[in-house]
Amino acid sequence: MWPPELETTSTANEIGGSYEINTVPSMIPPPIEQHMSFLSGWLDSPTTPDFKLKRKAPDDVKRDQERKKLVDKAYRQRCKVKKIKNEENLCALTEENNRLDRENKHLKNEEVRLKEVVQTQNENMKQLQGHFCQLKSQLNKQNTVVEVLSKQLVLKAFFFRW
Repeated sequence: MWPPELETTSTANEIGGSYEINTVPSMIPPPIEQHMSFLSGWLDSPTTPDFKLKRKAPDDVKRDQERKKLVDKAYRQRCKVKKIKNEENLCALTEENNRLDRENKHLKNEEVRLKEVVQTQNENMKQLQGHFCQLKSQLNKQNTVVEVLSKQLVLKAFFFRW
């Protein structure tokens, strides 16, 4: 599928219990059909064909596995730390929520008490206004009586002089 100058072959030889990967440019030019179907193979299949995949040496596989283990362990540790922090935050927020609930209940009770105080004071004020109106009416009556009596007294005193 690749142009001849990019085409390589891979061979794996077992040497002393280890694998060695050799990539050597191919000296045999591909058939003309491969040149013509160069794009069609890539457009038809979204994945790389199996014969293009290369095997990794066992040391690379072990190194990748160890790296993956370390990465997974670090991820699990970060998750643990995050979980602990979330639990601590949850406890702190629960305490704060309970405190705010108690404060809210206290304020509601205080509101009810203050409403009762205001209502009582309004009733007392109405009673005092009523009493004040009565006293004012009595004062007006008494002033009228005093005025009338004063006029009568002035007239009597005037007549006695004569």
